[in-house]
Amino acid sequence: MTSPLRRRWVLPEDGIVDDLAVELAATGRRAVPLTPTERRLAAARILAAGGTPWRIAVRLHLSGQAAHALAAAIRAEPQAGQDVAA
Repeated sequence: MTSPLRRRWVLPEDGIVDDLAVELAATGRRAVPLTPTERRLAAARILAAGGTPWRIAVRLHLSGQAAHALAAAIRAEPQAGQDVAA
């Protein structure tokens, strides 16, 4: 069962990325609910700015374990401009 706190901060995917919501969440200016895609984008911005999984957890309302897993998944993704072996 999903906790009430998690439901408050997670929106269902709708195929639209709200760049303003991502920016607000990533910078910590305001807590906003995000879709899973927006949450991943915000986490990537936090990491790119030198943030840590702890900062991801606080700003995106995730458990420490979930924040570490998300950070690891983002770091494992090929970056733009990198060659990917086929």
